[in-house]
Amino acid sequence: MTNVNKDHIQRLFAFHHWATDRVFDAMSAATPEQLDRKWGGSFGSGRALLRHVVGVERLWHDRWKGQSAKSVPEFPATHGGKAFRAEWESVKKDQQRFIGALTPGQLDGDLTYTNIKGETWTYPFADILIHCANHGTYHRGQLTHLLRDLGISAPSTDYLMFVEGRKG
Repeated sequence: MTNVNKDHIQRLFAFHHWATDRVFDAMSAATPEQLDRKWGGSFGSGRALLRHVVGVERLWHDRWKGQSAKSVPEFPATHGGKAFRAEWESVKKDQQRFIGALTPGQLDGDLTYTNIKGETWTYPFADILIHCANHGTYHRGQLTHLLRDLGISAPSTDYLMFVEGRKG
């Protein structure tokens, strides 16, 4: 069992949402054409990376609520950075509501879900939440790389900048 309290999870997700907002604010300048360009990395294009980032955030939120989707959500080919920013905002708000309503029983319990391959997994719920925030950190690095390759200024998302901004 992971020994994590709700305050820690709320702070972790406050950082995750703050940092992801900063990246998506910058990504709003990307056009659909820019996102469709071939790009290195494991996704092949900015669109595919954004589909994964936003789609998996939605997928995990749904799993938290006991729903196991069979695929990552699709988004229209006309989506540019601004539209993906709006999709992220919707997911973020749902995550915030869920995290705010977390009970100690949920946090101390397990979550069982079926992944998109049809495999059933069970983990401590706190570990799943930590995984989700950590997964976001990994992909923010990729998005920052994409922004720079597109010639768009990338923001800093360092944790201590988040901490400094919360002082006062």
